[in-house]
Amino acid sequence: MSAWDDEKAQSYVDAYGDDPSIFAVVDAAGIAKGSDVIDIGCGGGAALAAIAPLAGRLAGVDPTPRMVEIARGRCPTADLRVAPGEATGFEDAAFDVVTMINVIDHFEDRDAGLVEAFRLLRPGGRIVIGGEVFDTEWVPEGQNYAQPLQAAGFVDHARRDLAGAFITTARKEG
Repeated sequence: MSAWDDEKAQSYVDAYGDDPSIFAVVDAAGIAKGSDVIDIGCGGGAALAAIAPLAGRLAGVDPTPRMVEIARGRCPTADLRVAPGEATGFEDAAFDVVTMINVIDHFEDRDAGLVEAFRLLRPGGRIVIGGEVFDTEWVPEGQNYAQPLQAAGFVDHARRDLAGAFITTARKEG
């Protein structure tokens, strides 16, 4: 994931920071009360704020300092760090859930980002990928992540469409 300048970050948050797809994915994710959750590519913190009432430990990363600053204002209890999704700096097996909402297509190296998510999860933990549905003109390879998830070590891949969004989940065996 590459960082954006302050102007682009603010423009993105203003235009898409409260996109309904964020909340559709969080609602559909089935995050259990007390789960330790990290949001990779947390942007302006909308998903973090929605997840906060459920989470035990709550963390987020984004490579853009302005995004992390905005997210801190929205979710001050979260452990937020400026870092790319491919190398978060958090410890191994620290989380029950990794979320990636409206971010997976922003990775410079998607496969490395999925391997990082796998590393962060405890055995039995889940990854939740989702967000707005894009056509193949915007995302030429489509939004089917079964093969990359399997290559990263995940099992039990499932994808479903939501109203104006999609959600993909998979699990780390354990």
